[in-house]
Amino acid sequence: MDQLITSPNQSGDTLHGRFEQQVQIRPDKIAVSYQDQQLTYKQLDVLAKAHSEELISRGIQPGDMVAVMLSRSVDLIVHIIAVLKTGACYVPIDPNYPADRVEWVIETSNPVCFISRRELCQNVWPEQRPSQLKERCYFIESAPQVNVNNPQASTDTPSKQKTENNPYSDLAYVIFTSGSTGKPKGVMVGHSQVISLLDAVTPMLANDHNDVWTLFHSFAFDFSVWEIWGALTTGARLCIVAQESTWSADAFLALLKQEQVTILNQTPSAFYALTAAVNDAHTKTGARQTLSLRSVIFGGEALNLNKLNAWWKHYPEGAPRLINMYGITETTVHVTWLELSKTLSNNDSSPIGHALTGLQVHLLNEKLERVNEGEVGEIFVSGKQLAIGYLKQAGLSASRFVASPFHKGQRLYRSGDLAMWQDGQLFYQGRADRQLKIRGFRIEPGEIESAMESHPAVQNCAVIPKPEKDGSSPKSLIAFLIATKAPDTEMNSKDTLSALRNHAISLLPAHYIPTEYVFLSSYPLTVNGKLDQAALLEVWQQKSNAPTAHENRMALLQSKLAKLQQNNAQKETE
Repeated sequence: MDQLITSPNQSGDTLHGRFEQQVQIRPDKIAVSYQDQQLTYKQLDVLAKAHSEELISRGIQPGDMVAVMLSRSVDLIVHIIAVLKTGACYVPIDPNYPADRVEWVIETSNPVCFISRRELCQNVWPEQRPSQLKERCYFIESAPQVNVNNPQASTDTPSKQKTENNPYSDLAYVIFTSGSTGKPKGVMVGHSQVISLLDAVTPMLANDHNDVWTLFHSFAFDFSVWEIWGALTTGARLCIVAQESTWSADAFLALLKQEQVTILNQTPSAFYALTAAVNDAHTKTGARQTLSLRSVIFGGEALNLNKLNAWWKHYPEGAPRLINMYGITETTVHVTWLELSKTLSNNDSSPIGHALTGLQVHLLNEKLERVNEGEVGEIFVSGKQLAIGYLKQAGLSASRFVASPFHKGQRLYRSGDLAMWQDGQLFYQGRADRQLKIRGFRIEPGEIESAMESHPAVQNCAVIPKPEKDGSSPKSLIAFLIATKAPDTEMNSKDTLSALRNHAISLLPAHYIPTEYVFLSSYPLTVNGKLDQAALLEVWQQKSNAPTAHENRMALLQSKLAKLQQNNAQKETE
């Protein structure tokens, strides 16, 4: 590995160590549940210990990388903990990812072991690919069976393997995120970074063993790190959400009620859909949906505060608490904290609050100088939660994790995000690289989206550049809209679209006006719960290729004409 390395974890504190503390305190409490499956803390630990010993017998060493590709299940949590108990780190691979991405993660991380199921490998890869990994595969259906209810089962930790002179012994996971080159990059994060996050947030969130958390997100998305360990290091229950329920806001709402979830983590896009489901259920039943939620934490995307008013119509401010947390994979999930209130909801910007304990946020210009209050600068982060670096990308690590000009020996992570200080709070201003250039003009999509959402017929808007057929730079914009009430098909009428264009013209400069408007019933989301722009373009292409009303009429006339000619020809031959 040829990347930037920080000092090993001096305290020796680990995620699985904190989990094991909960095993000793409350062994019979439910730790994890999935549909009709559940395990107590002791049962989960017994299983994880047994599998860790099997992995150690196969030669797994501290600092090794172990790929895990499993579907949502209690088995997933068992094997994540098992890997950590060996001293190795886990490399999560979502089985829903395309085969090319799976291939890239495997080839880049070169894991010493690959934990999965045979059927998942067959679904993702052609038959010849798994055979090349055969010696390193650990198929859980073939693993030794463990009786978790055996009263003699030990919950002692496995014997510690030697970690001397191993700078990677603190590694907890390597998560691959999208890269600017188009290839995912592996972010290496240690136990100490995640523990710093937990120690900073737990006192503010006031979460404890009475809580029920959801694992809503893909375990290959770093939001899951917070979901899993926020629950299991405090003695709470982790409720794994079935994949189908993450795709249906109605089904997810039902799960929240049934499982009495108290701590919910959501991307804004997913939460807007949940809010719509709450509103629909209220309209149908005339009653407010009873939820056990104490706190909702937002992350992963910029939050539009105006859209929270729909939630507050049903639930009073503070019940549950709504908390906005800006974060980056390279800084271990969360960086800032802001508890939201209605007084903030009329703000067009996205306030993200203040840095967590142990972190510092710096807003700098291109010369790495601090900007003044009210000026926009790039977010640089320093402190205990900075990742170790990028896997096998020393150059990229050096360009993103830079030396601090303020404190000798300290690193800063360069985020590429923009923000400004206002009254002691950080306000998110978008991605530096989301800024578009259309016909020479610099354009902020968020400004267009905000203008379109001010129209009473529009609930949500997402603006992306329209691709040119010749592959040249985009020259126009497409607005994808979700209506406040009417079905998307009704909204796609000529009069409605004309009215929306006039609305945009009244608020925006000419070069900001979208050339096309497409209404949808909902937005497609990635497995990480973020807006899927590639899927939006596919929808647009399908609609663009669909025949127009005029084309349909012409086709019908041509069909009738052809049939008439055929009948005449038959008569002539009789």
